Amino acid sequence: MDKNKLIIKALEYSAVNHKKEVRKGSNVPYIVHPVEAAMILKDNYFTKEVIAAGLLHDLLENTDVSKEEIQKEFGREVLRLVVGASERLDNREERSWKKRKKHTIKFLKNDADLKIKAVACADKLSNISSMIRDLDNEDAEKFWGKFNAEVEDQKWYYESLVDSLQELEGLKMYEKFKKAVNQLFN
Repeated sequence: MDKNKLIIKALEYSAVNHKKEVRKGSNVPYIVHPVEAAMILKDNYFTKEVIAAGLLHDLLENTDVSKEEIQKEFGREVLRLVVGASERLDNREERSWKKRKKHTIKFLKNDADLKIKAVACADKLSNISSMIRDLDNEDAEKFWGKFNAEVEDQKWYYESLVDSLQELEGLKMYEKFKKAVNQLFN
């Protein structure tokens, strides 16, 4: 499958499966987030499989799409990247926010390869950029109240992600991510 066909297919698949979702605390269609993540990956010269994974990265966490469906539609490598960039799914609801985030940080630091780190970085850069835009437009107390964790926990998480993703040093998206974390929390 040529580059554009894979990416267009992933965009369409993601849009259909996220169609009922909006971004937390807003009316912004959810698809804006995976598209932004994919654009970040494209701007950092990643392959079509990595860009497709950026478009699909939240399907396992947020929708009923299965691993089998992603593999059937997009292949083993795209599935591997999507799984790697997702939180551990088994018993997810039973684990606290902090435990889930500690697992993500440890995985990214110790076990994830460069491509998985790139998808995770694009995801987190999109998230934090959205947070900065939203905070500029609303009251801080109301803004922070829509999250599952306090400001200090969010700060710990994002600063830990910067550390876990150090292998991406030199990439434009990692530099932007570090700068955004510093801007939001310091």
